Amino acid sequence: MKLKRKFGLIIYLFPAIVFMIILLFEVNYGINKVKADNLTYNERGDISYKVYLKKNNYYDTPYLDENSSYIASLIDNFLVRFNYTNTFSDDVKYRVKYNITADLVVFDSDNKVKPIYEKSYVLLNDKEITGNGKMAKVDILNQVIDYDKYNKIVQSLKQEVVPTANLVIKFNTKLDATNKKIDKNIKSNYTSSLSIPISQKTINIDLTKKSADNKKVISSKKKLGMGIIIVIISTAIVFIISIVCYINYIIKTAKKKSKYEQKVSKILREFDRAITEAKGELILDDDATKIEVKDFEELLDVHDNLNIPIIYYKISDSESVFLVRNNNKDVYYNVIRSEDFD
Repeated sequence: MKLKRKFGLIIYLFPAIVFMIILLFEVNYGINKVKADNLTYNERGDISYKVYLKKNNYYDTPYLDENSSYIASLIDNFLVRFNYTNTFSDDVKYRVKYNITADLVVFDSDNKVKPIYEKSYVLLNDKEITGNGKMAKVDILNQVIDYDKYNKIVQSLKQEVVPTANLVIKFNTKLDATNKKIDKNIKSNYTSSLSIPISQKTINIDLTKKSADNKKVISSKKKLGMGIIIVIISTAIVFIISIVCYINYIIKTAKKKSKYEQKVSKILREFDRAITEAKGELILDDDATKIEVKDFEELLDVHDNLNIPIIYYKISDSESVFLVRNNNKDVYYNVIRSEDFD
């Protein structure tokens, strides 16, 4: 039986252990090799403008370019160009919503903390573009800013206070994009602005131009390749089959011990210090006096009194003999048979 168990261990359990080691290696290799997909993108908003003039005797051109000082009373309007671009490292499905607003904020010259007048105007209602690709782009070429309209509002306040005012033109964009490789949406709110002083004799334009923002979106989930997944699953299946086969083999080969076998095993286990197991056949001298004792405990008393080891003979699968030889003159023995337990 022990030999069969060892054979089953080699046939079933050893391959299972090998496959378990391979499985752990494959999982570790797959996780370490796999990298999270990522997407980089550059987002930029730009504003450029021209200042168109009223008829005057000072300038020969109808407009002035940016980065100049301007006489406020000669300004008719601003012609502004807005541009928004967002370039991606991979194709995305995108939606860009955008609008243009103007915020007029007026302060008293003695108190520039709390405004005395403020109002927002919508210059361009919400619009939207959608598409697929590596670039999302919005261009607004000729947005007219009626400078004189806002100047008149501030001029009317001069009867009560000495006002200082700014008109802040905002180009607002809102991006929402998705990419097949990553498992999260790309969202961004981006505003570029133009600040125009109101009710001053000469004005300088504060143009906010943001440099390109380099951003990275990283997937929060790692993905194993299909090939390594198939290998891992296959190895796991073979490992499970090996374990199941080994368990089934153990169940089939397991033999329940009889009461006779249990009795003999218990004696050999508990009194192994006093028992010597013999090999070969049991041979007794004809001249020897044979004394059968009724149970093993009495034979153990003989052993203790004579200080002679007990010899164990396995006669057959159903009979065992324990004996003590006293110089071959007296032989004390106890026989255990399976039929005694039926």
